[in-house]
Amino acid sequence: MEQVAVLINPVAGGGRALPIGRQGVDLLRAAGLQVRELVGRDTADSLALSREAVALGMEAIYACGGDGIVHQAIQAVAQTDTALGVIPCGSGNDFARTVGVPLGDPAAAIAHSLTGSRLVDLGRVDVGQVGLGGVQQTWFGTVLASGFDSKVNDRVNRTRWPKGRLRYNLSIVAELAAFKPLPFRIEIDGVTTELEAMLVAIGNGSCYGGGMRICPTADITDGLLDVTVISRMSRSKLMRLFPSVYPGRHVLRPEVLTFQARSITTMAPAVNAYADGEYIAALPITCVAVQGALRVLGALPTDA
Repeated sequence: MEQVAVLINPVAGGGRALPIGRQGVDLLRAAGLQVRELVGRDTADSLALSREAVALGMEAIYACGGDGIVHQAIQAVAQTDTALGVIPCGSGNDFARTVGVPLGDPAAAIAHSLTGSRLVDLGRVDVGQVGLGGVQQTWFGTVLASGFDSKVNDRVNRTRWPKGRLRYNLSIVAELAAFKPLPFRIEIDGVTTELEAMLVAIGNGSCYGGGMRICPTADITDGLLDVTVISRMSRSKLMRLFPSVYPGRHVLRPEVLTFQARSITTMAPAVNAYADGEYIAALPITCVAVQGALRVLGALPTDA
């Protein structure tokens, strides 16, 4: 590589991303690379800067921040010759975790990125219909969530206080108090199932929410998406289930159904979908596995 860009989300990590990103710029320049520093004012600006970097022929874009800035960079670099590097300093860092980027050490993340590159899969979300306003396509690298977890995200986005992780935890408690199973219709590679479920998660990677292994066997190189469905259960049982999601043991419960597929369509009334922690669209949506859609910098972990 000779020319790369570093895309920084200045508010990620409680404001730590800007100095960490500039440290990354210095480290890459010390490694002999020509580096453009890009600071996104907001989501739209970050996406525009990423697309401009691809158009200028940057060989790689380093996303500095959390999964949100990675998500924006992926929209620009998917199925192009521009690779993606990650300098993780957000609250979740699930994509970095999935592709084996060291966490908590920008110098280690940069060193890792210079060891080579590899193609990995992406999930593609298709919303809409051909001839009826067109199909909107969005890429995701980790997990698409709908159901209880997306309802929690809805509540987080409506809430201004408190800040940080506490807001998310309080939103879980508040949503749980009134949550009822949702009537899902799921089409998996052409086979349709209707059931009441607490949530449906579609994983290109295994984890979301800062290391929760909701799709524990997802392989980012196998050309398939993993689907985890938590079927109808009591609210108290759902709350007791959550700690087992971090190690991925929840899939051993009889109420938890798992599938693999190349294409999944999910439908449920008044339910939104979030991928990589970002709002995507209201259901129904279709997710498709696209093998080798992204070149990522650094060697993958052996269990990726």
